[in-house]
Amino acid sequence: MKKTALRLSLVSALSLVISACSFSKDALFPSLIGSDSQEEIKANGTNIVDLNGNALPELGSTNFEPVEISEGGETGTFVGQKVVSFRNELSQLQVAIRQHNEQLQKIRASVISNAQQYHKTIGTIEAKLQIGTTPGNPHMFALLQNAQNNIQIMNANTDAMTQLAARVASDTAMTSYLLDSIKSAYGVSGAVDEDHRQLRILENETNQTAILMNSLLSEVNTDVMRQQQYVQTARNYMIDLNSSIKVGSYGVNNLPLPGTVASQGPASFNVNRAQASGKPLFVAKFNKENVQYKDALKRAVTTTLNKKPNAIFEVVAVSPLNGKQLSSGNAKNNATQIFQDMINMGVSADNITLSAKTSAEATSSEVHIYIN
Repeated sequence: MKKTALRLSLVSALSLVISACSFSKDALFPSLIGSDSQEEIKANGTNIVDLNGNALPELGSTNFEPVEISEGGETGTFVGQKVVSFRNELSQLQVAIRQHNEQLQKIRASVISNAQQYHKTIGTIEAKLQIGTTPGNPHMFALLQNAQNNIQIMNANTDAMTQLAARVASDTAMTSYLLDSIKSAYGVSGAVDEDHRQLRILENETNQTAILMNSLLSEVNTDVMRQQQYVQTARNYMIDLNSSIKVGSYGVNNLPLPGTVASQGPASFNVNRAQASGKPLFVAKFNKENVQYKDALKRAVTTTLNKKPNAIFEVVAVSPLNGKQLSSGNAKNNATQIFQDMINMGVSADNITLSAKTSAEATSSEVHIYIN
């Protein structure tokens, strides 16, 4: 990847009817990594999920383009002069929108590019840890550092987006002020019919620009919030991976297998109505006292949330087919405890379902977790 230095140049010195105001001036944003344009990312179908099924940051996709401004001739009146001034001010605001939009699309492209690199590196680390490697393997730590570098760049992108939001907010206020000024001009005496005709056209175009500016601000703020959450989740996962690399594996037999598909459903305990199929994300076998499962459970949950923040988990209590009632009760108690453990790890109760089933393959009570 190559560095793309981004500079946002906003329009300056805008004088309105009541008082003097000015646009935000040249501001240097952090250097952003990633040369792919947002359009190229969309064309490849990688703006939400990459080609390996990894969930990418859920950023907005709107391309903000203001309406064209109508031309008008001078009437020679005082109001006519104000109409010309208003039209110039609106034109400068629209230049600012285009600059904001260009900056936003470049930041988004950089975020997605780094998220793809991050998941590619993480996938390599996870695959190696699942089969086991030497404790403290320096190659694994080098891969981890690469992933951390991607996270740092995504965080810098978030900072740039936060700065952009502040500038958009400033120009949003100025657009609203311009609209009020245009409306006030209707009451100025000495105008001719042509002045009011041009004012009506200009008012409509300014109103559309104000709507677009507010929409831009809302989408940038939403991107900032989602990106902050995404980066924090990735940072937390780095801590778990660092611990696993130190020992050369996940440390227990319950290996996390990240899932990517989610479904909706309320959190309830449905006996003999388990809906999940396929390979489980996590298996805990309670065939002895004091089974140590929490570290592996946390890694499995964190891995999944890192790839799909809104994943739905199905926790299934599994008891032996020919087991006694006590085995069934133990399985459900263990599933209930794991349900609570997951909530303590930050998973919403609305994103967890509870069910139970029997299995001819089980020799003791077990708990399986699936991603529906």
